[in-house]
Amino acid sequence: MENIPVFDKIKYPIIRFRIPQNNVKNEEGKYVFVGKVYGLTNINDDISKVLDFLENFTVLNQEELLTADDGVYNWILYSEKDSKDIKFAAIHIQSPFEIGTTHQSLAYNKKVNASLIYGAGELKIEEAAPLDAAPLEAAPLDKKVTFNVLSGTYTYNIQSITFDFDRIVTRQIIDKFIELFPESTYQDCRDSYVHSIKTVSNKLLELYKKNGFILRLFDEYNDWAKFSNQFWNIDFRIEYFKKKIDDKNENQNIMQTLYMESIESMINLLEPELLKS
Repeated sequence: MENIPVFDKIKYPIIRFRIPQNNVKNEEGKYVFVGKVYGLTNINDDISKVLDFLENFTVLNQEELLTADDGVYNWILYSEKDSKDIKFAAIHIQSPFEIGTTHQSLAYNKKVNASLIYGAGELKIEEAAPLDAAPLEAAPLDKKVTFNVLSGTYTYNIQSITFDFDRIVTRQIIDKFIELFPESTYQDCRDSYVHSIKTVSNKLLELYKKNGFILRLFDEYNDWAKFSNQFWNIDFRIEYFKKKIDDKNENQNIMQTLYMESIESMINLLEPELLKS
């Protein structure tokens, strides 16, 4: 893999979450909302808590992926400190929120011990169609591996800084993946495989809640949508007015008032459920 820029583990928050598309449900079919209020204590502030949290997720090496369960995974190509050997690691994405299973989380997971990142993407494992006949020297496939190079943290940055318009650099990442998994299929797509994940286990939701995320369940979609719109609108206002205050905006008194009003609105939104717990 020549002339590919490599990244140290980028200093983004290690535990991040994706705001998924609609209709995410739990095991009982209730609509799930997961969020994080701006300014509250963040798990990323304590690296020991981060590393403990990441231990809850399954990480696979090259050999283990060949017998892995069906599903969607994030993957990275990486090397360890003081080594140029390129290794592979993947992590099972168990929910569309991706808390603890992003590429950044995978790079920091103690089971990986990554130092430099060469590329990343998503893969999905499905049951393969049965083969009528196979060469004598090859066993029939029972799994189908399809992959892409969608990664805003790593592959996108590689493409950006190398002006990879002809995908010459990207092709090396693809070729390396196929070298590791010769029977895999590359898919040049723009839509994340994560969008196919529509359910979250109750156990995982409790883990989110335990680590400071807001969790709400709704019987009706309209109730979920109303709460979601209110939450993110208020959360944006809290962040916006706090930054205006920190920037010493000339309208400090007004910004302070609007900031406190936004916090009060968030408390009022969350209070009914807080009283239950």
